[in-house]
Amino acid sequence: MKLTRKQKLSLSPTARAIRGGIMRFKRRLDIPMYHADHIAKAEEILGDAVEELKRLRQSNSIKGTDKLVYAQGALLGANKRFSELAPGDPRPRGAEHLVYDPDLKDERGILEVSKLTKDDI
Repeated sequence: MKLTRKQKLSLSPTARAIRGGIMRFKRRLDIPMYHADHIAKAEEILGDAVEELKRLRQSNSIKGTDKLVYAQGALLGANKRFSELAPGDPRPRGAEHLVYDPDLKDERGILEVSKLTKDDI
């Protein structure tokens, strides 16, 4: 979308940050949850992210759009920590095999997860 100089100047700081690629409308967290160890680790990571978001919300030194950029950074950090959880996903990224039987199910990776011993789970 081509904007005139006047239109660009009239955008809010948040709209300019989104348009400039500094931030997005929404952030997604991919949380693995197929191993017993993932529960405690997810609790720890989410707790750290919540504390960071609370600190940002209560901060008076950080203004407007910067709070949003830092909050998205906190969520990106949490997502990075989730991606490093062990045991990792046995499937390569994007390798889901979705089937309707009678509900939508992902069949790829089931055998790898079932090979984990009882002690691992």
